[in-house]
Amino acid sequence: MLVVDTASRRVCVGLFNESGELSTRDSDEEASLSLFPLVKNVLEPAGWSLTNLESIVFCSGPGSVLGIRTAAMCIRTWQGAGLIPDVKIFSYSSLHLGAALVRLDQPDLPGPFFTVTDARRQSWNALKSDAGGDGVIGILDNADLEAESAPLFSLREFPVWTQTRAKVEPLSYLPERVMKSPEFSQLLVKNPNVDPLKIRAIEFAKWTAKPRTADQIDS
Repeated sequence: MLVVDTASRRVCVGLFNESGELSTRDSDEEASLSLFPLVKNVLEPAGWSLTNLESIVFCSGPGSVLGIRTAAMCIRTWQGAGLIPDVKIFSYSSLHLGAALVRLDQPDLPGPFFTVTDARRQSWNALKSDAGGDGVIGILDNADLEAESAPLFSLREFPVWTQTRAKVEPLSYLPERVMKSPEFSQLLVKNPNVDPLKIRAIEFAKWTAKPRTADQIDS
């Protein structure tokens, strides 16, 4: 199984062999420059090619739009070229993986907590987790984030634009730590169409056509 995570500033690629052993490669270069070399560098030492893979997993977001689209394009290119005709495609979200990192670091954390990334427009992509598991990713306004009493965690390698008074603890986004844990398989969902995660619907400004007179045009 090949795992590709391009959601953050740090691109990470992992490979599980037949025995379940994991090898990884990473780069701080943007995904468009580093993804293909990283895949090559993780496959070649194992004596593998794309045709040896049984499954491919990618991070569907939220995160770097360019990075996630690069990963999706990469996988779709392999599909279109017939290199991975029978390979199963799965995905996971960066926030679910982030929540798993929180649990690894703080296994005795009491009560619910949130894992968040900046969604711009004074809002946050947010995932609430508790003893029952992880919820559904949604959008949390900055004011609601500041009013939240549960512990808040962010992912250090993700950009932040929104200024907030909320106490948010950053943690390092290291996908390979979760890949090595039994919890990783529980994060995976089937994604045969290689679709990125969509949280906020695309919004377009409404414009109504109106006749204009000559004096309005001149002004």
